[in-house]
Amino acid sequence: MTDQLLWFADPRLIKIIMKDDEPVGFLFGYPDISAALQKTRGKIFPFGWIELLLELKRTNWMNLNGAGMVEKYRGLGGTAILFSEMFKSVVESPYRYADLVQIGLDNDKMQRELRELGIDFYKSHCMYQLVF
Repeated sequence: MTDQLLWFADPRLIKIIMKDDEPVGFLFGYPDISAALQKTRGKIFPFGWIELLLELKRTNWMNLNGAGMVEKYRGLGGTAILFSEMFKSVVESPYRYADLVQIGLDNDKMQRELRELGIDFYKSHCMYQLVF
């Protein structure tokens, strides 16, 4: 999956917090190319890649799909730093809208920090386990 995302990743939208020489938090954003994927019905070859490249230029939406913090560093303001740095990058970019996905409902600290930053959650993602 990483190889596929790197095709259209924008390096300005990848944020990592380091403590000494170890990563302790990250925030990963990329341009939303879902409109192109819908037009091509998910078929990149032979000519769908052209539509993908055009959508990278057209879109003003981005996805923030991946945010994490090592548990012992949660609640210490690292999330605020990540989003503050992302905000600086987004202001200088063509993106005006963002979808924040993959923040677990069980991650109370991050949910609280994001609400304090003014993020409005309009949809939720949760995982269920079927138990017999």
